[in-house]
Amino acid sequence: MQVGLFLALLALGCSGSGHEPAQVLDPERQQEALRLSNRGSLSLQQGRPHRAIEALQRATALDSSLSSAHFNTGLAHARVSPHARAISAFERARALAPQKPRFLFALASSLRSQHRYLEAATYLEQAIALAPARAEYHFNLGQVLRATGDFAAALTAFERTLKWAPDHIEARYYHSDLLARDQHLDEARAGFEHLLAQSPDHVQALLGLGSLLLRQSDPQATVPLERAARIEPHSPSPHYLLAQAYDQIGQTERTQHARERFQRLSAAKRHLNQGNIYIRRREWDRAETELRRALKNDSTSVEIRLRLVSVHAQTKRPEAAVQLLQEAIALQPDHRDALLALGDIQLRAGVLPAAALRFTQALELEPNSFAAAYGLGRARWRSDDLQGAVSALRRALALQPDHRDACYALGLVYVRLERYRNAQAYFARSTAIDPTHVESHYALGLIHIQQGQQALARQALNQVLALQPDHQRARTKLAELAQTP
Repeated sequence: MQVGLFLALLALGCSGSGHEPAQVLDPERQQEALRLSNRGSLSLQQGRPHRAIEALQRATALDSSLSSAHFNTGLAHARVSPHARAISAFERARALAPQKPRFLFALASSLRSQHRYLEAATYLEQAIALAPARAEYHFNLGQVLRATGDFAAALTAFERTLKWAPDHIEARYYHSDLLARDQHLDEARAGFEHLLAQSPDHVQALLGLGSLLLRQSDPQATVPLERAARIEPHSPSPHYLLAQAYDQIGQTERTQHARERFQRLSAAKRHLNQGNIYIRRREWDRAETELRRALKNDSTSVEIRLRLVSVHAQTKRPEAAVQLLQEAIALQPDHRDALLALGDIQLRAGVLPAAALRFTQALELEPNSFAAAYGLGRARWRSDDLQGAVSALRRALALQPDHRDACYALGLVYVRLERYRNAQAYFARSTAIDPTHVESHYALGLIHIQQGQQALARQALNQVLALQPDHQRARTKLAELAQTP
């Protein structure tokens, strides 16, 4: 499921207990179930879906009639795991509370993500019957109906979306597109123009308007199509339509240039797609051959370069990857993924100031980037900028609180700063996130030794040996503790 869909669902969820008692429960058991359900809801709101699932499953094991716990379990699964689990949880929530439209909407959204359109349409219609003024319900129904080929019903659904949300950009686009399909060209043109007044860079609307003007033999068709080509210079679609528009107004040279550009970009796209297939098959040499062909046809593509970088990462060719990433950044200095990839390579190579610079640039572009904050924290740590490392790693953990390695790294930084209680807290947090992480248990054992907590130290070191019996350092430390009075 896409992140945007999860956020849309999350906005509807994380509600109160939603308890529909189906049986008489022991009051203490019921209270514990409610406490766990609320904890799971809070964890979900804090961006901790794994912790949310753990608490919510314990809640529903105690009281299976907690509809909102099942609902929030579905939201959490939709974020981190196969959709079948999300669908199952949403179905349980709906069965317990069939009159709650957000439960029906969530179930429909998960079904739609699995291309189960007819089932999704059924639940969306039920949700709309309960909450007819929810524009998003109508919009999602329109998308589902469009996917099934029921264009007349989809058009109606998008009209209803616009009734409740006149500024809904995507509903306006689909509505206009379907009007054009039905030959209502003047209405479609007005719709596209209305949309572009709100969102001038909406590429699909620009293409839709340009195609419509072509059909009307309007010489202004080139205007939206040229804008679309500037916004998405690596897409073949604008050039295909531009060739027709230029030909229609007798601009022979531009027609030929647009056709050639369309052919080159189409070839680049074919080779890129084939390269991606070979990457999935782990056929690295074939992938590189196809991607090189793609780059030959589209020499300014950052996307193709990044795919080649992924191949070089697998074939252990960091120098070639660095060259491609530097080219990508020269072409597009604000490309976050290129900056992050180059920062990672430079970090592994020990080129620490350059790595820190790349992560800083990425963080400036996207302040909520966990990868940038975490990378910056590691680069500063290895550069002995310990206070800077603390700042960056704490920022990373604010974005992803349950990231084991970030907790472990921050614990190590606090050890270097001799702030042992802080270190202990983060090592303990790391072991709570991943009880199988040997080095977190070992570090926690060392901190307990330093703090004179011998019983706790033995417990942590014994856990290390339970996980990794040949961990010689832990065995040595336990032997030393055994000799301590």
